[in-house]
Amino acid sequence: MTLVLVSGINGFVAVEVLVSLLKRGYDVVGTIRSESKTAFLRNKFKDAVDSGQLRFAIVPDITATGAFDEVLKQYQFDFVLHTSSPFYLNAEDVEKELLDPAIKGTKSILESIEKVAPSVKQVVITSSFAAVGNPKTGAAPGYVYTEEDWCPVEWDEAIANPYLGYLASKTWAERAAWDFVKERKPGFAITTLCPSMVFGPPEQEVESMGKLNQSSTDIYNLFNGTAGPVYGIWAWTDSRDLAEAHVLAIEKPEAKGQRYLIINSKHSPQYFANYIWKHYPERAAAKSVTKPTEKLYPDGGVYDVDNSKSVRDLGITYRDLDTMMRDTLKRFEELEAESK
Repeated sequence: MTLVLVSGINGFVAVEVLVSLLKRGYDVVGTIRSESKTAFLRNKFKDAVDSGQLRFAIVPDITATGAFDEVLKQYQFDFVLHTSSPFYLNAEDVEKELLDPAIKGTKSILESIEKVAPSVKQVVITSSFAAVGNPKTGAAPGYVYTEEDWCPVEWDEAIANPYLGYLASKTWAERAAWDFVKERKPGFAITTLCPSMVFGPPEQEVESMGKLNQSSTDIYNLFNGTAGPVYGIWAWTDSRDLAEAHVLAIEKPEAKGQRYLIINSKHSPQYFANYIWKHYPERAAAKSVTKPTEKLYPDGGVYDVDNSKSVRDLGITYRDLDTMMRDTLKRFEELEAESK
């Protein structure tokens, strides 16, 4: 049986990756920071846990030297999916909260695989459009981003600004992975996946609606009338399509050594408000949700993204925005009911 290690198994994206892997019959070991954090997943995936298809390994600090040594020695893994990296934009210490976990975490797992896990054939790393887009050009009307683009943020800029610090953390973590392969020539290949803003129904543990993951919070605050559309990124990714991309990346030989934009399409956050008014008019009125408008983009337009490489190599069929919104808002209603 093929055995896959998934880092940060309780994360928003990682839980969807786990669903995709289990459906396809893979055996999975997921790393998580503490045993107490496994309770939700043990219940949600009880059949897989009981059958031994899903197991857990405690890795308290992914930035520590040799953090993954023990779990990599314990099992004979075929593939590693490295999904764990922080995403929040209000860091007080950018280096400690964003840069170190992303960069050191990526280096740590690659070094450990090279040192103690010769059975690993391929590592798939969840990078980000943050490592691709150029914040200095803004909406960049007419520009089409591809896998050849890299974010140009400098160290001094990153340290001084949490948003730029996040962009830098994803950029330098991914560059560190490619540099590792180039310099060390390990016995495994890597594939990097670069999603944009990842939206979709949150299936991870949600202790309260105030503790949703960042991107889900952006939609929920709009749905709840507590904030307006959050602008800045003009492209989006469905969490379930991103999860599928992780699995396809280990199943398609042509994915080895490749970088992919995993992005459904460009979009406007205003569209979320329009959708809520169309499908939840009473709630929208009661919550004073941002009014609908036909003007979705700034004058002149915005950049676009070319996802054709992922479609060609991986065979992904991307969901549309309406499907994501339908499923996400339905999940929010379920979570609201559970929290009452």
